[in-house]
Amino acid sequence: MIEEKNIPQVVIAPIQAPSKARIATATVAAAVVAAIILVVAVLPAEYGIDPLGTGKALGLGDLAQVSGEAAPLVAIPEATIAPALGPIGNSRWGAAPRVRGAFIAQPKAYKIDSREITLAPGEGMEIKYNMKKGAGLIYSWTAGGKLLYEFHGQPDVRPANTDPDYFESYDVVDQEGAGSDQSHGTFIAPSTGIHGWFWENPGSTPVTLKLVSAGFYDWIMENRNDKQTALDPKDPQ
Repeated sequence: MIEEKNIPQVVIAPIQAPSKARIATATVAAAVVAAIILVVAVLPAEYGIDPLGTGKALGLGDLAQVSGEAAPLVAIPEATIAPALGPIGNSRWGAAPRVRGAFIAQPKAYKIDSREITLAPGEGMEIKYNMKKGAGLIYSWTAGGKLLYEFHGQPDVRPANTDPDYFESYDVVDQEGAGSDQSHGTFIAPSTGIHGWFWENPGSTPVTLKLVSAGFYDWIMENRNDKQTALDPKDPQ
């Protein structure tokens, strides 16, 4: 026969939800603590603002100075971030502000060109693209040695009272001993005409230049040994 034992009864007290007064008190206390931390530590360490002098006493002002030196704030003009916005326009897909200057339509498909050129010591030559005003060109050129160069253009209609050899310079590296072995960028033709590079090898050994471009141009002109030649684009594919 199994002996019965007295099993104590466990009574679980109901959990009392905190009152609104206690919640309000805790919230105010947390806000006060956060405000104290902000004034005592965060403002002196992050922004160099030390109204109570605690940042100086704790050495937190040095952190603000180091942080400012490592990551200075630079104001970026809005014009460099996005083109100008125009009035909001409506389409079947909804209303949106019109962004001016981000799209330039072209009448024909773009062309792709890829070529290698070897320049002898002291030799110079030009490659230029015949482009309409507003046409774009994406390019990259690399060389096996330092080259002097000028990226420039000759408009079809030059300003009045200018020399027949008038040209406009966009980028230039022409200092002996400096030179460059590469250049990459996006170019928008400021005028209708021919636009491109003159390279010169200032060294004592041959230098091979590799040029790749994609853009809206009609034809390519090579000027080498005072001889101008029209070139057809060479698609690398």
